[in-house]
Amino acid sequence: MKESIIRSLETSLLKLRAIWTEVGMTEEQKEERNQVVITHMVSLLEQMVDEEMEMKNKIMGNIKDFSRELTKICNELQVPQMKIDESLTLLEMEKNLRTEVDRLSLERHLRLKKLKQLVDDEDRLCKRLSKSLNPNRIIGVPTENRLNEYGQYVETLQTELTKREEMFSSTKEVLLHLWDELEVIQTDDKENIIASSDSSNYILSDSNMDYLKSLISNYETQLKKNEEQAKQLRHDIEHLWDRLDIEEEQRQAFNEVTRGCKPSVLTALEIELETLNKMKLENLKKLIQKTRQDLTQWWDKCYFGSEERMKFVPITSEDFSEDLLNLHEQEIEKVSEFYKQYQSYYQLVEHWYNLWNKWLEFEAKANDPNRFGNRGGKLLQEEKLRRALNKEFPKVEKDLKAQLLNYEKTNGKPFFINDERFLDTIDALKEEHKLRKVQEKMDRQLAKERELRKEMSYGSSKVTPSKRRFGATGNVTPIKTPTAKKPKVSAMSTGGALSKVQSRINMPQSSKTPGRVRAAKSNRVASAKSTRSKNIRILKEMNDNISEGYNFEKANMKVNEISFSSSKTSFADFTKELHEATKNNQRSSVLSTVNDENVIQINF
Repeated sequence: MKESIIRSLETSLLKLRAIWTEVGMTEEQKEERNQVVITHMVSLLEQMVDEEMEMKNKIMGNIKDFSRELTKICNELQVPQMKIDESLTLLEMEKNLRTEVDRLSLERHLRLKKLKQLVDDEDRLCKRLSKSLNPNRIIGVPTENRLNEYGQYVETLQTELTKREEMFSSTKEVLLHLWDELEVIQTDDKENIIASSDSSNYILSDSNMDYLKSLISNYETQLKKNEEQAKQLRHDIEHLWDRLDIEEEQRQAFNEVTRGCKPSVLTALEIELETLNKMKLENLKKLIQKTRQDLTQWWDKCYFGSEERMKFVPITSEDFSEDLLNLHEQEIEKVSEFYKQYQSYYQLVEHWYNLWNKWLEFEAKANDPNRFGNRGGKLLQEEKLRRALNKEFPKVEKDLKAQLLNYEKTNGKPFFINDERFLDTIDALKEEHKLRKVQEKMDRQLAKERELRKEMSYGSSKVTPSKRRFGATGNVTPIKTPTAKKPKVSAMSTGGALSKVQSRINMPQSSKTPGRVRAAKSNRVASAKSTRSKNIRILKEMNDNISEGYNFEKANMKVNEISFSSSKTSFADFTKELHEATKNNQRSSVLSTVNDENVIQINF
């Protein structure tokens, strides 16, 4: 480089000397100019050196400044400072520092900008919510964490504002409705502000929101009172309408113009009630009579007996006054409340009665021999219903008894139906049913016994059944029966019920009766005469007492006293003798016993 500079300098000086020679300068002049050139070149080089030195110093100054700025920014941002590599040149070092400072400066600027936005939002939200500013507001450059926390706080304020705005809008709608229903005229300044404001300009402070809540609560309470008052007034008016037989058209016309519970409506209802009360006083007797009819219906619903009904003494009073009417209405309210409280009990009692009556109906059908002639599947349908009844009836009765026992345990008194404890009524109905079945059985047995005695005393002719041919209308030749048939005899029971024996004895019809038969007959007649009067007296006594609730044990004893005239010790011996006496010449008397009829009984 040095040789290149010297060579370039010599070349330039030679060119200058050639120019100077051509110009005609002397040697002295040439030396002077040569010296000027050298001085100028030295000065220029020194100037260049100074400039470069100045540039170096500037770079070094920039490095120091960037280092200080970097330190400051890192402290503000609370981030670690970048480490400087000493092996780098001044230019590289300056470049790296400048780049890092620019980056951190930009981040600081963004944080400050975001902080300013958050501060402005906080001021706006706190003003709308009438809240004080955050005492821990950030001063200076915030850290990332502090900035995030501050942002969440401002977001909370925004959420609260949105919530209160929605609450104000909904509350205002409710208030407008309540003001309309209650016919309120806003005279209070706060209410006027609410009516004229919207959610964007109303101060949604804590105190204002509490005021809105209390305002809503007060008006809703007032509306509820008005509704209850209107309901009670309408109930009283309906009650008097029914008592006074007000026409339906008049009722509907009044109801059309008195809907809701506004104060004006309440006033109209009160006027109508006052008018009806005046009409009530003018028609007390009619109202009391109608009230007594309603009371009787409620008593019927509750199955009150005469004893329970007569506890209400005013029912017989003839002093028609407003106090008497009030007593009747109070009694109706009392009985109706009692019915509503125990409605399930009465429904269960009615259900039990229905099932009981169905059972009695099925039992009556079972004893009807004509039911076997029914067609169309009626017997099958009847059997299905009977099975369903057999399954349902015990369950209903068990449930009913459990509830009635629980009622007696809870209330300390029986559950009465028609002045009788219903649990006792159930047992009494069952016992009465059993006794009635036994009495019916005894009646049938006594009737058969009378028939038997009549046949034994006077004899009876064999009635031959006949068939009628299809379409025949004239007489039909009877079917002949065998003249000699061995009689069927069965032992007669002597236990707790009457013996069931049915026999038919054909008396001799030929004049050629053997002597031994006449002798046996004479003996029987003589013996029968001696006991006939006694037997008739016993049976007459039984028949007269059965309809009066005859004692069954006594009836059995009476039956056992009935005697049959015979030289034998038993009725079987008597029939055997009679058969031996008539087997050669007469038709045999058919002595047969009939098995006990099938009697359907309820198994409890």
